[in-house]
Amino acid sequence: MTHIGAGRAEKCVVFAADDLALFALLASSVHASWVVRYTSTRTGDINYSPSDVFLSLPRPGSTPELAELGKRLDTERRELMLGRSWNLTTTYVHHVHNPTDHDPAVVNLREIHTAIDHAVLAAYGWDLDPEIGHHPTKIGTRWTMSPQARFELLDLLLEENHRRHDWEQQ
Repeated sequence: MTHIGAGRAEKCVVFAADDLALFALLASSVHASWVVRYTSTRTGDINYSPSDVFLSLPRPGSTPELAELGKRLDTERRELMLGRSWNLTTTYVHHVHNPTDHDPAVVNLREIHTAIDHAVLAAYGWDLDPEIGHHPTKIGTRWTMSPQARFELLDLLLEENHRRHDWEQQ
């Protein structure tokens, strides 16, 4: 069961779920791209709106690969953060999203995120090359899909969202 914040735009949203495939999806560039496109921003910060982005994201089916990658991300990221006394902001803003950081443990996290992105796309059944790397976004440089891949991805997600909505209305 997933619990999301009740408000429209939350500073803290909790997903209480024991589904590591969902964890992987939420850590993916697919989810991040949808969020950046469909939620509000303020001074460069994301105002995560569960009703606008979590509930509207057409999620793929869970796969064993996504669950395994979610478990791997959870374990290896936790070990890195505890071992270096880093929080999530330090881990991502100062290391994962920093193109000058070549620390092997940080590179490993990037590789896990890349594998997650490929597994999420496969779960949708889409043959899209995400061209993962350090790319500009409206919230700064991120380890994510290329701008062109994000545009293609957002088109696919929107089409899937509309398809599912039409199916639910029948």
